[in-house]
Amino acid sequence: MSNFLTTLIAKVSPREEKFFDWFNQHADLVVNAAKHLAAMSAEQDHSFKGHFEAIEGLERQADDVSREILLALHRTFVTPFDRGEIKDLATALDDVIDIIEQIPVRASMYGLTRFTPEMAALGQIVLRATEKLKEAVAMLNDMNHADRIIKACHDVTVIEDDADRVMRNGISRLFAEETEARVLLATKELYELYEAAVDRCEDAADVIHSVVLERI
Repeated sequence: MSNFLTTLIAKVSPREEKFFDWFNQHADLVVNAAKHLAAMSAEQDHSFKGHFEAIEGLERQADDVSREILLALHRTFVTPFDRGEIKDLATALDDVIDIIEQIPVRASMYGLTRFTPEMAALGQIVLRATEKLKEAVAMLNDMNHADRIIKACHDVTVIEDDADRVMRNGISRLFAEETEARVLLATKELYELYEAAVDRCEDAADVIHSVVLERI
């Protein structure tokens, strides 16, 4: 092969490792956003603005990484795994951080900057789910870790069950105690967003699980 052709292919075909680098960057941003969400959900309203702005910044960075991944798919001859699964994983990771951002967006719209005990618990659950997701992503480039990756993906499913339980308890208490319709509906929507963030973590874990099963 000529030097010219080798150079041309190198330019239009990023190394496989680059995709794993991008996925790790994406997962790091998701975890950092979840840390701010967990802190925001547990603290008083004086910290809300700072956490909100931090999450917005992280979401913009995640969008940039997601764009890099999708653009690279169009100029790469050989990908580390199925193109559709690369797109699905990038999209799922982006969905997680998008929903995390929607929680303070909606809370701000509705004037709710103080959070319930169940929301504090859900914030921690979202964080745990993203950390397990990051753990799985970090091992994705080495199928010697297949069993550990599958275990991390399973852990996300278990965590999702915890989120369902806490959300149900929160909504049950909300309908028993809250009398103002506006607050009731707004708070219910926030609970659903917390749970949706964990659901998207499970979606990403499902993609990773599928990738592993196809490569071992």
